[in-house]
Amino acid sequence: MDIADEEPRQQEAPEEGETKEAPPPLDPLAVRDLRISDLTNDLMRLQAEFDNHKKRTEKEWTERSRVATQRLVTDLLPMLDSFDKALETAGKGSKKELLKGLEGLHRQLVQTLQREGLREIPAAGRFDPFLHEALMREERDDLEDGQILEVFQKGYMLGQKVLRPTRVKVSKRKEAEPEPAVQDQHADQESADEQNQNQQR
Repeated sequence: MDIADEEPRQQEAPEEGETKEAPPPLDPLAVRDLRISDLTNDLMRLQAEFDNHKKRTEKEWTERSRVATQRLVTDLLPMLDSFDKALETAGKGSKKELLKGLEGLHRQLVQTLQREGLREIPAAGRFDPFLHEALMREERDDLEDGQILEVFQKGYMLGQKVLRPTRVKVSKRKEAEPEPAVQDQHADQESADEQNQNQQR
């Protein structure tokens, strides 16, 4: 007889009087301990992932900083070469040639720093407290308050960040002095009052 032909056995019903055993009740303390253990494991795993992410980020930033520094130093090397040549020929050439060499070095330095995002803060027109620092104020009749008169030290920005404000002297409008005629009127009035008091005595 084939197995397929066999009729499926019916599940034997429990005999009369027999009862199915209920699972034992769960111990609430054991459930709590199990939950605490699961949460502790999750927390430890998250902490390990965070530590790994932090180390990876620090390593990436260190590498980026190293690459940026290397690029800047590489850009400055031609200037160092130019300084070496200028020092070699300083005693041999004329002052005019030395001045020309210094101007070339300055131009080279400015161009290198501009490629890195450096730009000079304009120092003409009105004083801007976000870009300028006023070291002196000078009273002027011919100018309004806050006009830049003189630059003591240039200021620079890197991108949108102020690295150093431009240090300047700014104008201050002279305050109008009280008219002498008004003071004389007050003096005359006081004299007249004193005379009246003396006459009344």
